[in-house]
Amino acid sequence: MNKRKAPVTSIINFAIGILFLLFFISLGITIALYVRPFYYIGMEQISEETGYSVAEIKENYDTLIDWCSPFEKGDLSFPTLPASESGISHFKEVKVIFNLFFCFLFVTPLFLAGLIDIQEKRETFSYLFTAPIVMCVLPLLVAIASAIDFNRIFVLFHEIVFRNDDWLFSYDEDPIIQFLPERFFMQCALIIAVTVLLGAAVLLALYFFRKKKEVKKQPQNMQ
Repeated sequence: MNKRKAPVTSIINFAIGILFLLFFISLGITIALYVRPFYYIGMEQISEETGYSVAEIKENYDTLIDWCSPFEKGDLSFPTLPASESGISHFKEVKVIFNLFFCFLFVTPLFLAGLIDIQEKRETFSYLFTAPIVMCVLPLLVAIASAIDFNRIFVLFHEIVFRNDDWLFSYDEDPIIQFLPERFFMQCALIIAVTVLLGAAVLLALYFFRKKKEVKKQPQNMQ
């Protein structure tokens, strides 16, 4: 590769890695929230811990998730539970974040297509190697930190993302929080991490597949 082109290639490869990371995080969030059997399998335990029926838990959880969808424009109102003003305010902030990642899910492939086309025209597929490395660093760091102290990471995340204390719920004023125990958020984090790592594995497999094909072509090109 031309030495003058190498820095440009590295920058584009890094950008592709960031875009792939955003795409697979967005995909993981979508799976964690909207593939609802992941949540439903734990409702019996939540019912035993809170005293609410499985049907009531499901009804209120579904209402929350439906409302967080970008297609829902109305106000949030739980079927059988009260909600404080600060609780509703926090869920509005959460909805904005979810909608942002929902947009990433559809926008990032457009940017990826453009940058990948540039690299392919430059006759390099090194982005298939660089991107998985970029994608794996953040999930692995978060996974290690979460394994050490998930609660601290959870609190730190909220302190960084949210500029108020609305996320500090009261069981009495916002009983919906009882339906979202710490293990639920750990499960969501795990689904997102696995989605990112699987995406990285697919890209890396494509890299070695194409590299193998290039090696087979070399003797023919030398003749």
